[in-house]
Amino acid sequence: FPVTSGPIAEQFPGASLLAWTTTSWTLVSNTAAAVHAEVTYVVAQMPDGELLVVADDLRTEVLGDAAKVVATFLGHELEGTRYQRPFDWIEFPESAAPINSVLLADFVTTADGTGIVHEAPAFGAEDLTLCRSYGLPVVNPVLGDGTFDPSVPEVGGTFFKSADTRIVELLQERGLLLR
Repeated sequence: FPVTSGPIAEQFPGASLLAWTTTSWTLVSNTAAAVHAEVTYVVAQMPDGELLVVADDLRTEVLGDAAKVVATFLGHELEGTRYQRPFDWIEFPESAAPINSVLLADFVTTADGTGIVHEAPAFGAEDLTLCRSYGLPVVNPVLGDGTFDPSVPEVGGTFFKSADTRIVELLQERGLLLR
């Protein structure tokens, strides 16, 4: 998720949050990203110059030995950081807090993933509780029959799990997929 404001955007233009999800189809409803307040996060520079934000404890596992740490932040310093959603296909109603921002969550760990968790509150109890606590809206583009609303670009009318393949293809095409 390319960072658009906050301390990382100011110091490292072009940096991206390396968010984790096992449910690609929920990225259509991405509302926020969550970090743990007390975890150390790094801005790591890849050999090709790309700047990625990841939990320090997972840096080598996720990025390999070639990633060079250029800055460190505690999770609480990232709260409110804004980023560009991977897909802006659906409208979000006005909310108390801005969508596409970093939230703090105790459920974020460094046991696996990247230490940054994608949030889609319509599709997970923890996501719902967290996003509601920040006053964020819940948007669900999946209809009762399990298909995406026909108005959703690229995947409209597709059964939600069948949309994973197209979502991953689009992330790859846009340079937004690590693996």
